[in-house]
Amino acid sequence: MTRLSSGQRARARSKRLAPLVLATLLGIGGLATWRVEHAAPPPQEKDKPRAPANRVILPQDATQLAFLKLEAVSLAPLPASDPMNARLALAEDRTARIFPPLAGRILALKAAPGDTVIPGAPLAILDAPDFGQAVADLRKAQADASLKKKALARAQTLFEGEALARRDLEAAQADARAADAEADRARLRLANLAPPSSRIEGQRLILRAPLGGVVVDRQANPGTEVRPDATTPLFILSDLRHLWLNIDLPEQAADLAKPGAAVNFAVEAFPGERFSARIEQVGAMVDPATRRIPVRALVDNADGRLKPEMFARATISQPKAATVIRVPVGALLTDGLTTRLFVQISPREFERRRVSVARQDAEFAYLTPDSGIKPGDQIVVRGALLLASELAQGE
Repeated sequence: MTRLSSGQRARARSKRLAPLVLATLLGIGGLATWRVEHAAPPPQEKDKPRAPANRVILPQDATQLAFLKLEAVSLAPLPASDPMNARLALAEDRTARIFPPLAGRILALKAAPGDTVIPGAPLAILDAPDFGQAVADLRKAQADASLKKKALARAQTLFEGEALARRDLEAAQADARAADAEADRARLRLANLAPPSSRIEGQRLILRAPLGGVVVDRQANPGTEVRPDATTPLFILSDLRHLWLNIDLPEQAADLAKPGAAVNFAVEAFPGERFSARIEQVGAMVDPATRRIPVRALVDNADGRLKPEMFARATISQPKAATVIRVPVGALLTDGLTTRLFVQISPREFERRRVSVARQDAEFAYLTPDSGIKPGDQIVVRGALLLASELAQGE
């Protein structure tokens, strides 16, 4: 019997296994084909409900709800002008700047900045030698006038007894009138320095408040030497219940500013609040440096909330101005061509609407009547960008 080599045995074994491997592969392939054909189709995702165009519906647990701030829109008169720079100032016709009438030295201070004083209240006590001189001049003038009156009485008696010439009588009359005039001059000078009813103690001069108000400023300390020709007043008193609003009016708005016109203004100290004033005077010429017309309005400041030197943004109102929708500027979204805002439809549903702005300032925008916003609508004044982002993802 012939023995096969190892190579021949391997080839013979491969021939015997080939049909078995082919059958196995065919069986596996058929099984895979059967499974693919008879497998259940993958579950189709149900279509999610989509919000209408320009609307955002947030889930009940959406974190964006915590960042949204809503506010009801309201009506307001349409301003006749764009916001203008303005500044609150002391009402000069209700303000007194007090300088010392004589040179001297401050002995004591009776009022401090912020104090409220009444007319005639003492502000400071000065040691003024010239005041003592004025007191002495009055006393000497009164004594001389009394002496001249007695001389005139004697001359009158002698003249009636024909013991005095008429010329001497007329000279005595002239001396008496001159003495009276000097006494009146000295009395008026002293009354200018101290009220007639005040108590005079040597050369101590008391500075008194000429009007009631608040001590706005004080540039005095005990022992300070003062002079009447100083450039800075010792005290500034003002009735702060009234202030002036100085407005820089552009040339193009000159026709809007008339005495008696109403002015609305806002200050940074009270954001969101509007104050009113009334124009008292309009400048007669344009400032050549700023090209603005100075306008002065009177502000009623009975509660004292407004302070002098506050900066303001003012607008002039017309008596028959149209009433329009006013919204905070933070509610607007502008892409350069259009302006939109979000209106709440339901607790978690918001609609984006296109609006038109008639006039805008730093705080508010005034919409045109065709904007489709009604008084009482709840609009998003903070967080509108979050809603816009959600709306962009859904588009």
